[in-house]
Amino acid sequence: MQCLHCSKHVCIDCAQKHVALVTQQIDIAQHVLNDKISIIDRLSASAKELVNTERTRIIKQTDTQRDQAFGQIDQIAAQQKEQIRNKGVPLNELPLDEIPSYIQRMTKEMEYLNETNNKLFRIDTTLPKIQVQQQFNTYRK
Repeated sequence: MQCLHCSKHVCIDCAQKHVALVTQQIDIAQHVLNDKISIIDRLSASAKELVNTERTRIIKQTDTQRDQAFGQIDQIAAQQKEQIRNKGVPLNELPLDEIPSYIQRMTKEMEYLNETNNKLFRIDTTLPKIQVQQQFNTYRK
């Protein structure tokens, strides 16, 4: 019998052994490939769990920052309210002829406080980012 690959003459028995050996090597290689695919599936699941864990951590941290920001907003609002209340105190103490100019000046000073142009609060945010990168490329031609 002639070998299909190298055209050498071989006996049937040797040819069958060679085919069996190659078939066994192919089976081993397929097992290795399937094992690596399973490893990739497990690594993928593990990476997704890590992303979810990081997301949960970021949400907790963001909730803490939100609560702190609410506290700061309340504090700034309380300070501004107190300053506005204090501006009203001199109205009862000023001479009558000074009250109109004081009211005009006070009104001008508080023009920045309006709902269409919020200059009282500035909110700065930096969005968290979860980034995934491939570290090692296993595919080579």
